[in-house]
Amino acid sequence: MILLNSVFVETVITFSVFLVLVWYAYYSYCFNYWRKRGVPSHPPDFPTGNITKAVLGKENLFNSVENFYHEFKKKGYRHAGLYFFNGPVYLPIDTDIVKAILTTDFEYFVDRGSFIDETEFPLSGHLFSITGMKWKNLRNKLLPTFSTAKLKSMYEIFQKNTESFMECVEQVANKGTDLNIKYAATNFTADIISSTALGIEAGTLKNPDNEISKITFRMFNPPLWLYLKLVLLDGFQNPGNIIKVTHCDRKVEDFFKHLVSKIMNHRENSQLIRKDFMSLLLEIKKKEGLSFEEILSQTFLFFLAGFETSSQTIAFAIHALAHQPDLQDKLRGEIFKNMGKDFRKYSYEEVLKLPYLDKVFNETLRLYPVLGFLNRICVKPYKVPGTDVTIEKGTPVLISTLGLQRDPDYYPDPLKFDPERFDESGSTVPFSFLPFGEGPRICIGKRYGILQAKLGIAALISQFKFSPSPQTPPFVEFDKLSTSLAMTPSKGVTVRVEKLKF
Repeated sequence: MILLNSVFVETVITFSVFLVLVWYAYYSYCFNYWRKRGVPSHPPDFPTGNITKAVLGKENLFNSVENFYHEFKKKGYRHAGLYFFNGPVYLPIDTDIVKAILTTDFEYFVDRGSFIDETEFPLSGHLFSITGMKWKNLRNKLLPTFSTAKLKSMYEIFQKNTESFMECVEQVANKGTDLNIKYAATNFTADIISSTALGIEAGTLKNPDNEISKITFRMFNPPLWLYLKLVLLDGFQNPGNIIKVTHCDRKVEDFFKHLVSKIMNHRENSQLIRKDFMSLLLEIKKKEGLSFEEILSQTFLFFLAGFETSSQTIAFAIHALAHQPDLQDKLRGEIFKNMGKDFRKYSYEEVLKLPYLDKVFNETLRLYPVLGFLNRICVKPYKVPGTDVTIEKGTPVLISTLGLQRDPDYYPDPLKFDPERFDESGSTVPFSFLPFGEGPRICIGKRYGILQAKLGIAALISQFKFSPSPQTPPFVEFDKLSTSLAMTPSKGVTVRVEKLKF
């Protein structure tokens, strides 16, 4: 009996070793992909490829890609190849190649390569993920919902929630405690989006622990087990599929299904029309046709793309200005001169046309982009301009916004916060600044995000003086071990706040 057990154990061990050797041999074969095509690459590790540090939680994935960008740029390469586990990923370095991918030769990179399974996971069928003609047709239907006229019709909703935001910050100022500006700004944008998207008063600023607040947080910070499941099953071979962790969260899906269904039924039965995103979607449904699943997924995307992106921009801008009081005073002077001291009277047009506010906004997004890279996927064989390299169909492409926007060749002393980089001369190198993407798949909600963030920043600077908190260093670093889909600060964003006296 002992002999049989010993033979069994030896057999299992031998078979396991054999499987590992086969696995290693297969990955070694895969790791020759870029060398065979004459594309420079960094020596990969078995089995994680070039993202070992990110997988082990030693480096944020966005920073990993940024570091490779700088490594290859210093060596004079125009492009490079990476491996996410054994999957090849193309990394353009030269801005001319970036331009070709995003605009000139867009037909080869029309899709993002993001996870989509509309049958099993209806939330995944939104504008960010869908492909081909379906994407084009839906985008054309949705474009009017983000027009200047539509946003102006919603502006009173922005103003109302801005008042609640200022009340919330004033309470902290009166207590004399430090303010977690990232946390407060997230509640502010969650309230605006709840109202402009669905016409509901979420009250997140007054009740930060409500259901919508928990769901919106979970959307950008999915449970660790879902993240690990994705790594084990998919191996991050296509980095665009990282977003899968949110779509696979049944708790998030059930919440949105129930909420959107309830609101749609009420609107259609009562014939209620509001100045919000839901009414616009129902109008499109009536005129051009939209299914429940399409309305559901677009509403989900609106939340996903809108609340975290603007809140981070507001938080990083206030943090940077807290550490540079001269810039803060300059912005406050512009606001007072052009719009006065009562933020409740700031008009839509005034907020968007302030030149120095625009510089502060752009410099914030340059230094702290919400997404560290843009993802595309090659939909048909593509010969890279000026090279003999052909990218195969199905190859994921990553454009490092962090790398480009922190490139000292384009932005000298790149880690310094300097709004004057964005002066009126328009000297920024084309396709080195991509916070909203570029080309036909540029962010459809760009205008919405700009309005939300600029109004929040202007109102805050008009009412409060911000100074550094010892809790947050001058340069914000991103969380190394994070399941967030955005670039999450490792130690939050905390500032000291003082109410201005007029």
